[in-house]
Amino acid sequence: MKHSIGYMGRFERSFASLRPGTREYFREDGTVGRVDERPADVDGVFFGYMERQGKTFVAVRAQHGEIDVIVKNPVVLDPARHTDGKGFGPNPSRFGDESATRLLADLIAANPDRERELRQIEDRLGLH
Repeated sequence: MKHSIGYMGRFERSFASLRPGTREYFREDGTVGRVDERPADVDGVFFGYMERQGKTFVAVRAQHGEIDVIVKNPVVLDPARHTDGKGFGPNPSRFGDESATRLLADLIAANPDRERELRQIEDRLGLH
């Protein structure tokens, strides 16, 4: 299965306005940008990340089908642990089941209030 993670804007500028289905974010200059869309070849979880000041990247979203979870407590991304060592750039990174499972587990640990929805994604895809 192929999973991916896409950019959703600067944390300080756009995190407070994130909602399921979010398609836009505010750039530093106040203009509107489009969040990355799920690549056509991704059949697993599509995660969303934001950039915090100081070049720290945090996972803020997990989406599959109609399940679209925005978390209150972002998880600092560790590429070796969460994205098969892939970095973050202008195109969504793709990675495998092991990294997706670890990222879902870390999102659940940091956001017990969203465990039910995140486990639905995990169960639907057989990630355990």
